[in-house]
Amino acid sequence: MRSEKSEWYYGDEKSGQWKGPITLAQLDELYSLGTIEDHTRVVNAQMLRYEGSMAHGHFYSNLARINVLFSPEPEAFVENRQHNATTVLSGPNNCGKTLFLKHIYSAIGQGAYLIGCNRFSHVDVLNTREMDKHHHRTYYDNFVNEFYSSRQNTENNHLNLQEIITGLKDGARKKLFAVAENLLGNTFALQRTDPENTFSPFYVDVDGENLRYASTGTRLLLTLLGTMLDDRFSVLLIDEPEIGLSPRIQSALATFLYDQRRRQEFSPHLDRVFVATHSHLMLDRDVISNNFVVNKNAADIDVSQLSSPAGFHQLQFNLLGNDLEALFLPSSIVLVEGESDASYLKKLVQLRIPNKRITIVRAGGDGEIQSKINFVREAFGDITTSPYGGRFFAVLDATHSIKISRLHGQGLAEENVVVWSRNGIEYYYPKILVAEAFHCDESDVVGLDFSTDPIKHNGFRYSKKQLAEFVCDRISPHHELPDELVDLLDRIARASGN
Repeated sequence: MRSEKSEWYYGDEKSGQWKGPITLAQLDELYSLGTIEDHTRVVNAQMLRYEGSMAHGHFYSNLARINVLFSPEPEAFVENRQHNATTVLSGPNNCGKTLFLKHIYSAIGQGAYLIGCNRFSHVDVLNTREMDKHHHRTYYDNFVNEFYSSRQNTENNHLNLQEIITGLKDGARKKLFAVAENLLGNTFALQRTDPENTFSPFYVDVDGENLRYASTGTRLLLTLLGTMLDDRFSVLLIDEPEIGLSPRIQSALATFLYDQRRRQEFSPHLDRVFVATHSHLMLDRDVISNNFVVNKNAADIDVSQLSSPAGFHQLQFNLLGNDLEALFLPSSIVLVEGESDASYLKKLVQLRIPNKRITIVRAGGDGEIQSKINFVREAFGDITTSPYGGRFFAVLDATHSIKISRLHGQGLAEENVVVWSRNGIEYYYPKILVAEAFHCDESDVVGLDFSTDPIKHNGFRYSKKQLAEFVCDRISPHHELPDELVDLLDRIARASGN
């Protein structure tokens, strides 16, 4: 918790000196003793280190309290990541990503720059006034003052797009336009409002039009890329780089941003980039360990590093909303042996799990189940590391030739390989419907032999396919099912997120 760290100083009116360092809790104790008052100036150690005796600080009464416990602490995290060019923080809303990113910025200091979410800019003709090369120091000072005194979340971005474009040297600006052209497919150039007047103002031309008419996404991308070219900063922190960008541009930006060679060519001064994102497209796919998941539990914020493909795929899936159907994919896949199994289970999931799309695949015999699994593995990769890790089922008759261990070896979870206790799906039809088909009592159904095809009883004859059709046409959610079948349907429902 921030109150536990000795990082605060207070202004002593008698000596005119800053006294400390002390913790926030100790500041509060001095206030309760009357040693300091509401109007006493306090300053963070980071600000004092940069400004020295010129540090202004702010009133004790205006000090905002950020009572959270980070694991790891931001300073330790920065130290641990100092030799890593890319760090990606991801997680749901209100998990603490932005807060952690701000603490990282506070810990790094004036050599860094935080691109906040509020970075939309209107751009028309360009003001060519030269920017003060030391002006960037005020960005950090303003951030720290707001961070420790503001009573609300602020997402300000101190650099606007006009400042970015006009502050770049000609060579850097050409780089900006070239990369933006490559990512967006548009052409960019500086033009004068009056081509016949050397003293007329410049504007940015995008495909023959003023940048002011370009999309919001175009301006947001230029803001990101242009800030990367600002050689006053060696560390860049970007909160939600995906804002305003289409999925295609997000993917292209991530590829560019995390490509060491391209990034070095574009902005050789930029040593590190920290990104906080909600987008699965902004994850670092090349180096899994560059990705971190942020979770919040009450006042505890945990930042954990990914270490395996399975963890990475699970994170992607979480960011996609945990819903395969949103991607036009089934929630679960169930492999069965024969045609009757497929038609019956398909009908049951329609009745019992109506709000999920579950694919029932007929293998054409237990010997073909392995080939069907191999097909899925070729389409989705290793099942254990794919979203289908716990959503892939195989259902076998009591008598089968395939070795269960082989199915486990191909990635199917042990509990997802179901073997019926009886040999044939017909034993799992509601007895009342089978009795109706053969015009007999339910007690007679118990002794029926379903191993033959066709099935004969009481002067009636059905092929297995015909009996399955008879049952599927009449079954309803109210019919009683055997426990084994109910258990399978429950497992499928849970795995499908129902």
